Amino acid sequence: MASIMTNRLRIVYATQNASIDLASQVGVANVISYTVRGLQAAGHHVTVLTLRQRCVLGIADPSNPQEAAPVPQGLCSTRPLLLLESGLRRAQREVGAPYLALFDSIRFYEGCYRYLPKGDLCHEFGSLLCVGAALACWRRHVPYVLTVDADPLLELRVAGNPMRGLAAWMAAWEARLTHRLAARIICCSEAGKEHLMAAWQVDPAKVAVIPYAADVGLFTRSCDPQAARGRLGLRDEPVIMFVGSFQPWHGIEGLATCFAQVRATFPEARLVLVGDGPARGSVERRVAQLGIAHAVTFTGSVPHGEVAELLAAADVAAVPYPQLPQESWFSPLKLYEYMAAGKAIVASRSGQIAGVVQHDKTGLLVEPGDLDGFARAVVGLLGDPAKRRSLGDNARQQAVTRHSWKRYIEQLEDVYASVL
Repeated sequence: MASIMTNRLRIVYATQNASIDLASQVGVANVISYTVRGLQAAGHHVTVLTLRQRCVLGIADPSNPQEAAPVPQGLCSTRPLLLLESGLRRAQREVGAPYLALFDSIRFYEGCYRYLPKGDLCHEFGSLLCVGAALACWRRHVPYVLTVDADPLLELRVAGNPMRGLAAWMAAWEARLTHRLAARIICCSEAGKEHLMAAWQVDPAKVAVIPYAADVGLFTRSCDPQAARGRLGLRDEPVIMFVGSFQPWHGIEGLATCFAQVRATFPEARLVLVGDGPARGSVERRVAQLGIAHAVTFTGSVPHGEVAELLAAADVAAVPYPQLPQESWFSPLKLYEYMAAGKAIVASRSGQIAGVVQHDKTGLLVEPGDLDGFARAVVGLLGDPAKRRSLGDNARQQAVTRHSWKRYIEQLEDVYASVL
């Protein structure tokens, strides 16, 4: 269905989380970049407001985040407040006090408050301990749309590093406040919506589910498999590939275990792991324990524009989420990019993935945590080139018609229309 939006809007796209580097071309940064560029391509005027150290910056071109202009601030830019902040931060580090982002929130509030009169609405990509934009919108009476990509408190628990004490209380209070002040909340999966309802008592009528997407123009282009294999030091070996940000919940250690089983049938097979992140060390240790280090390639971080080229080398693309204590709330970009690239996919039947991949038509689904089943599915595809082509062709067609960023923007415009 086409978007009902006809007016061209002035949109302030806010992200207080200073750890999001728009130049990184990874994960959340990619989502923000594609969203902003898509809105601009649809005719809207969009400025990104972000936090960098002690400065709020306005970015007009997300593909060139270095071209940023400082946004005027108030008290937080005065010398007495800067000295107070520096002293409190030093004391905080020395005594091990929790980080509450109070000065960051005040600074971002001031920047947003001054900039918001230039916008018809504000759309924030929410994160932990980020409340400045929501409060500025409330004071300015500017419609506030919030993207809840994930519950950061839940993510920390799943990763085995739960937030506790005052920091946990503050993070929960700020989350409830932003949920309450938002005119609409966007999440990327039905599981995410259900979590908002169950854990945070958010009104379901307020929540719109818009799954993420793929750059179909980039990933459907023809790339030379032999050139990609040459870049990876490979020839004609069967290749299983994973692309991602190496998070603890991605299941890459389990994928390594599956790969060791695959090599019993295809001893020449290779596993290529594209990306980097916090779980890389544990994955490398697991690979060493299994004695398969010689058959596993870690590429490290790769520019997003080159991922499509590397995927050309893959015979099977993997989405190996394990069994998690909470239903998967993700909308993994890699899944849509695998599909657009026409890859044969083996994926965990987890959360939204089960609603995207049609088993035995656009990929193969395996129960989360079933490592033996995952390995059998990979072995079956490696031995059946015709099946791989069929799954890949069907997946590509579905990605083009249903999972493009253009389609994502159309749905986002409908949300904006509903709050205006």
